[in-house]
Amino acid sequence: MGLKKGPFVVAQTFSVLDPYDPAAENIIVLPNDGDFEIVATVDVCVKNPKKTQVSLDSMVQIAVVADTDDGGGPVTFELTYEIQRNGEIIATINDEMDYQSPGPDGRHTNFPNFPIVDNNPRAGINTYDLKVTRVSTFAVDDVFVASRSLKATLFIS
Repeated sequence: MGLKKGPFVVAQTFSVLDPYDPAAENIIVLPNDGDFEIVATVDVCVKNPKKTQVSLDSMVQIAVVADTDDGGGPVTFELTYEIQRNGEIIATINDEMDYQSPGPDGRHTNFPNFPIVDNNPRAGINTYDLKVTRVSTFAVDDVFVASRSLKATLFIS
């Protein structure tokens, strides 16, 4: 008998009811350019790295509050998303958004996500982190990291 060979999945997920409420449970606020946070983490045990692939899927809900006058105005924000294995960056996505705010405190929500495959996991426990950094902003009060998830699927050949 024994276990059926097939993919093994491990995930960490956070849900946030109101992505614009700084007091909401599980929300992360990035108030200043240069601020960053590890927003999700999963641990994966690899026994045979030469025969193992780790597929990583991530999603982050980003909520931005504009700081514009009553007539609105242009808003820009740039964030980076990094997938790290044991502290080493294995993938980076740069995300820059430009939009016109319809008025003061205009809101914008973005759902960046990206899948990657780690073909070179190390033997033992591998810790995968999803890191979000507020790189630069124009006419933005706060950047909120709301609902998010990081899922790792192990494929063993």
